[in-house]
Amino acid sequence: EAAIARAKARKQEQQAGSEPAEPVDPRKAAVEAAIARAKARKQEQQAGSEPAEPVDPRKAAVEAAIARAKARKQEQQTGSEPAEPADPRKAAVAAAIARVQAKKAAQQQVVNED
Repeated sequence: EAAIARAKARKQEQQAGSEPAEPVDPRKAAVEAAIARAKARKQEQQAGSEPAEPVDPRKAAVEAAIARAKARKQEQQTGSEPAEPADPRKAAVAAAIARVQAKKAAQQQVVNED
């Protein structure tokens, strides 16, 4: 019964993923996936009234901390990717600005040392 519930949840996720009607925000997609997993887990627990392993609060806390760390790491990785402009002109302007700022900082450092 639990396997059937997992298969149904997986099939539902595939169907939901195959018909994106609008542009998908990565955060919204992650939230929807988490909700789908939670629903599948709930169905699985209802199908099998007794879990296979007793739930250890320490293990649950460790798993939750790991999940938070993974989510934080993924957020940082996805947050750093869009920093690069897609337009080559914008990239050139950004590079020029960075060079000027670096030059000014170096000049300021020389003035401060004197």
